[in-house]
Amino acid sequence: MAKKTLIAPVLGALAAIAAVSAANAGPAVATRWQKASIPQEDCLRRAEGAIAAAGFGRLERTEQSRYGTRDDYTAAVRCVTENGIVFIIVSGPSRQIADGLSGTVFQHYSAENK
Repeated sequence: MAKKTLIAPVLGALAAIAAVSAANAGPAVATRWQKASIPQEDCLRRAEGAIAAAGFGRLERTEQSRYGTRDDYTAAVRCVTENGIVFIIVSGPSRQIADGLSGTVFQHYSAENK
């Protein structure tokens, strides 16, 4: 009888742990990349413009990257022009939304190149 009494609480605890684990799995991350054959400063300027045009605010700057936030999402554009590449990264709670936002940042960055 004691075993049957423990089954429900144990199953409940396992379900709660599974729910917490899923909720704490971390943010979704979506990436894009593009070849870069421009000077580093031009790449960073374009990165800032693309992030702002995609609706991200609170711009932050590092030597190789620009970051912006929009609600629960963060966008980053990293310029590694000495290796000829630009990375666009967006993270947040939804993979689908993060992917869409990374595409928007990518489009704005690419439009600046034309």
